Amino acid sequence: MERRLITVPLGPLQSNMYLITGDAGIFIVDPSVSPEKTEAYCGIAGLSKGECPLRAILITHGHHDHIKYVDKWNEVYPEAVIFFSSNDKMLLSDGFMNCSYMEGYNTVYGYEFTDVAGKDGSSVFKDGDTEITVLETPGHTMGSVCFLIDINGEKMLFTGDTVFSGSVGRTDMPGGSSKILAESIRKISKLDPGLEIFPGHGPDSNVGDERKYNPFFAV
Repeated sequence: MERRLITVPLGPLQSNMYLITGDAGIFIVDPSVSPEKTEAYCGIAGLSKGECPLRAILITHGHHDHIKYVDKWNEVYPEAVIFFSSNDKMLLSDGFMNCSYMEGYNTVYGYEFTDVAGKDGSSVFKDGDTEITVLETPGHTMGSVCFLIDINGEKMLFTGDTVFSGSVGRTDMPGGSSKILAESIRKISKLDPGLEIFPGHGPDSNVGDERKYNPFFAV
Protein backbone atom coordinates (compact mmCIF):
# COMPACT_ATOMS: atom_id res chain seq x y z
CA MET A 1 0.00 0.00 0.00
CA GLU A 2 1.25 3.49 -0.86
CA ARG A 3 2.86 5.39 2.01
CA ARG A 4 0.57 8.30 2.91
CA LEU A 5 -0.26 10.53 5.86
CA ILE A 6 -3.68 12.15 5.65
CA THR A 7 -4.90 14.75 8.12
CA VAL A 8 -8.69 14.74 8.50
CA PRO A 9 -9.48 18.01 10.35
CA LEU A 10 -13.21 17.34 10.66
CA GLY A 11 -13.65 16.22 14.25
CA PRO A 12 -15.55 18.09 16.98
CA LEU A 13 -13.87 21.38 17.93
CA GLN A 14 -11.91 21.07 14.65
CA SER A 15 -9.90 18.19 16.03
CA ASN A 16 -7.50 16.36 13.74
CA MET A 17 -7.90 12.69 12.97
CA TYR A 18 -4.95 11.11 11.17
CA LEU A 19 -4.85 8.20 8.77
CA ILE A 20 -1.48 6.63 7.95
CA THR A 21 -1.04 4.04 5.23
CA GLY A 22 1.92 1.89 4.26
CA ASP A 23 3.02 -1.68 3.61
CA ALA A 24 1.90 -2.73 7.11
CA GLY A 25 -1.64 -1.48 6.48
CA ILE A 26 -3.67 1.45 7.76
CA PHE A 27 -3.46 3.14 11.16
CA ILE A 28 -5.83 5.73 12.60
CA VAL A 29 -4.88 8.27 15.27
CA ASP A 30 -7.82 9.66 17.28
CA PRO A 31 -10.99 8.39 15.54
CA SER A 32 -13.02 11.59 15.73
CA VAL A 33 -14.53 11.37 12.22
CA SER A 34 -17.01 8.77 10.96
CA PRO A 35 -15.87 6.02 8.58
CA GLU A 36 -18.19 7.35 5.86
CA LYS A 37 -16.94 10.92 6.05
CA THR A 38 -13.33 9.71 6.28
CA GLU A 39 -13.71 7.58 3.15
CA ALA A 40 -15.16 10.52 1.23
CA TYR A 41 -12.42 12.87 2.44
CA CYS A 42 -9.50 10.48 1.88
CA GLY A 43 -10.77 8.83 -1.30
CA ILE A 44 -10.01 5.30 -0.07
CA ALA A 45 -12.66 3.03 -1.54
CA GLY A 46 -14.24 0.52 0.84
CA LEU A 47 -12.81 2.14 3.98
CA SER A 48 -16.24 2.61 5.56
CA LYS A 49 -17.30 -0.94 4.72
CA GLY A 50 -14.51 -2.84 6.44
CA GLU A 51 -12.75 -3.63 3.17
CA CYS A 52 -9.35 -2.09 3.97
CA PRO A 53 -6.43 -3.40 6.07
CA LEU A 54 -6.98 -1.26 9.17
CA ARG A 55 -4.49 -2.62 11.70
CA ALA A 56 -4.78 -0.34 14.72
CA ILE A 57 -6.54 2.66 16.22
CA LEU A 58 -4.32 4.85 18.39
CA ILE A 59 -6.03 7.06 20.97
CA THR A 60 -4.01 9.87 22.55
CA HIS A 61 -6.52 10.57 25.36
CA GLY A 62 -10.14 10.07 26.35
CA HIS A 63 -11.82 13.33 25.32
CA HIS A 64 -14.90 13.15 23.12
CA ASP A 65 -13.49 15.36 20.37
CA HIS A 66 -10.80 12.71 19.79
CA ILE A 67 -12.80 9.50 20.20
CA LYS A 68 -16.30 10.39 19.01
CA TYR A 69 -16.47 7.59 16.40
CA VAL A 70 -14.28 4.96 18.04
CA ASP A 71 -17.26 2.65 18.59
CA LYS A 72 -18.27 2.93 14.93
CA TRP A 73 -14.74 2.19 13.71
CA ASN A 74 -14.60 -0.73 16.14
CA GLU A 75 -17.87 -2.05 14.73
CA VAL A 76 -16.61 -1.87 11.15
CA TYR A 77 -13.11 -3.19 11.98
CA PRO A 78 -13.47 -5.39 15.10
CA GLU A 79 -10.08 -6.98 14.42
CA ALA A 80 -8.20 -3.68 14.63
CA VAL A 81 -6.31 -3.21 17.91
CA ILE A 82 -7.24 -0.13 19.95
CA PHE A 83 -4.31 1.32 21.91
CA PHE A 84 -5.37 3.51 24.85
CA SER A 85 -4.17 4.28 28.37
CA SER A 86 -6.23 2.94 31.26
CA ASN A 87 -5.21 6.08 33.17
CA ASP A 88 -8.00 7.78 31.19
CA LYS A 89 -10.52 4.96 31.59
CA MET A 90 -12.57 6.98 34.10
CA LEU A 91 -13.31 9.54 31.37
CA LEU A 92 -15.12 7.02 29.20
CA SER A 93 -18.15 6.58 31.47
CA ASP A 94 -18.86 10.24 32.22
CA GLY A 95 -20.06 12.84 29.73
CA PHE A 96 -18.67 15.70 31.82
CA MET A 97 -15.23 14.16 32.15
CA ASN A 98 -14.96 13.13 28.49
CA CYS A 99 -16.40 16.52 27.46
CA SER A 100 -19.17 15.14 25.27
CA TYR A 101 -21.43 17.55 27.18
CA MET A 102 -19.88 20.32 25.07
CA GLU A 103 -21.88 18.93 22.13
CA GLY A 104 -24.96 18.40 24.27
CA TYR A 105 -24.39 14.68 24.82
CA ASN A 106 -23.66 12.42 27.76
CA THR A 107 -21.74 9.82 25.79
CA VAL A 108 -20.51 6.65 27.47
CA TYR A 109 -17.82 4.64 25.69
CA GLY A 110 -17.46 0.93 26.25
CA TYR A 111 -14.78 -0.18 23.80
CA GLU A 112 -12.17 -2.75 24.75
CA PHE A 113 -8.56 -1.70 24.34
CA THR A 114 -4.95 -2.76 24.65
CA ASP A 115 -3.61 -0.82 27.61
CA VAL A 116 -0.50 1.32 27.06
CA ALA A 117 -0.31 2.61 30.64
CA GLY A 118 3.12 1.93 32.10
CA LYS A 119 4.66 1.31 28.67
CA ASP A 120 6.47 4.63 28.35
CA GLY A 121 9.15 4.34 25.67
CA SER A 122 8.04 0.84 24.70
CA SER A 123 7.19 -0.48 21.25
CA VAL A 124 3.53 -1.53 21.13
CA PHE A 125 3.39 -2.53 17.44
CA LYS A 126 5.98 -3.77 14.98
CA ASP A 127 5.42 -5.28 11.54
CA GLY A 128 7.91 -5.07 8.70
CA ASP A 129 9.11 -1.50 8.29
CA THR A 130 6.52 -0.06 10.70
CA GLU A 131 6.99 0.38 14.46
CA ILE A 132 4.85 2.29 16.96
CA THR A 133 6.25 3.46 20.29
CA VAL A 134 4.20 5.03 23.08
CA LEU A 135 5.34 7.99 25.17
CA GLU A 136 3.36 8.70 28.32
CA THR A 137 2.77 12.46 28.47
CA PRO A 138 0.18 13.22 31.16
CA GLY A 139 -0.94 16.73 32.03
CA HIS A 140 -3.81 17.51 29.69
CA THR A 141 -5.36 14.35 31.10
CA MET A 142 -3.73 11.76 33.33
CA GLY A 143 -3.78 9.19 30.52
CA SER A 144 -2.51 11.40 27.70
CA VAL A 145 0.06 9.71 25.50
CA CYS A 146 1.94 10.47 22.30
CA PHE A 147 2.53 7.89 19.60
CA LEU A 148 5.82 7.79 17.74
CA ILE A 149 5.31 6.05 14.40
CA ASP A 150 8.40 4.96 12.49
CA ILE A 151 7.87 3.81 8.91
CA ASN A 152 11.10 2.77 7.24
CA GLY A 153 13.08 5.30 9.28
CA GLU A 154 10.63 8.20 8.77
CA LYS A 155 9.36 9.20 12.21
CA MET A 156 6.21 11.11 13.14
CA LEU A 157 5.03 12.09 16.63
CA PHE A 158 1.28 12.34 17.22
CA THR A 159 0.79 14.48 20.30
CA GLY A 160 -2.97 14.73 20.78
CA ASP A 161 -3.64 17.71 23.05
CA THR A 162 -0.26 17.62 24.78
CA VAL A 163 1.54 19.88 22.29
CA PHE A 164 0.18 22.18 19.60
CA SER A 165 2.10 24.39 17.21
CA GLY A 166 3.12 27.25 19.51
CA SER A 167 1.07 26.11 22.48
CA VAL A 168 0.01 23.18 24.69
CA GLY A 169 -3.22 21.61 25.84
CA ARG A 170 -5.36 23.12 28.58
CA THR A 171 -5.08 21.75 32.10
CA ASP A 172 -8.28 23.04 33.72
CA MET A 173 -10.41 19.98 32.95
CA PRO A 174 -10.71 16.76 35.02
CA GLY A 175 -7.34 15.06 35.30
CA GLY A 176 -5.40 18.09 34.11
CA SER A 177 -2.26 19.38 35.81
CA SER A 178 -0.04 22.21 34.60
CA LYS A 179 2.85 20.92 36.73
CA ILE A 180 2.65 17.43 35.26
CA LEU A 181 2.18 18.80 31.74
CA ALA A 182 5.38 20.82 32.12
CA GLU A 183 7.24 17.58 32.88
CA SER A 184 5.79 16.00 29.73
CA ILE A 185 6.83 19.01 27.65
CA ARG A 186 10.38 18.68 28.96
CA LYS A 187 10.37 15.05 27.82
CA ILE A 188 9.24 16.00 24.31
CA SER A 189 11.72 18.89 24.10
CA LYS A 190 14.60 16.40 24.43
CA LEU A 191 13.58 14.51 21.27
CA ASP A 192 15.26 14.96 17.88
CA PRO A 193 14.69 18.59 16.78
CA GLY A 194 13.82 17.39 13.29
CA LEU A 195 11.04 15.12 14.53
CA GLU A 196 7.71 16.13 13.00
CA ILE A 197 4.82 16.79 15.38
CA PHE A 198 1.21 16.19 14.40
CA PRO A 199 -1.12 17.62 17.07
CA GLY A 200 -4.75 17.04 17.91
CA HIS A 201 -5.70 20.51 16.70
CA GLY A 202 -4.13 22.92 14.26
CA PRO A 203 -1.12 22.68 11.94
CA ASP A 204 1.86 20.34 12.21
CA SER A 205 5.25 21.41 13.50
CA ASN A 206 8.52 19.88 14.66
CA VAL A 207 10.42 19.64 17.93
CA GLY A 208 13.06 22.17 16.86
CA ASP A 209 10.51 24.86 16.01
CA GLU A 210 8.67 24.28 19.27
CA ARG A 211 11.91 24.72 21.18
CA LYS A 212 12.38 28.07 19.44
CA TYR A 213 8.88 29.48 19.33
CA ASN A 214 6.67 27.71 21.85
CA PRO A 215 6.80 29.62 25.14
CA PHE A 216 5.76 26.50 27.05
CA PHE A 217 8.99 24.79 26.03
CA ALA A 218 10.99 27.38 27.97
CA VAL A 219 10.55 25.56 31.26
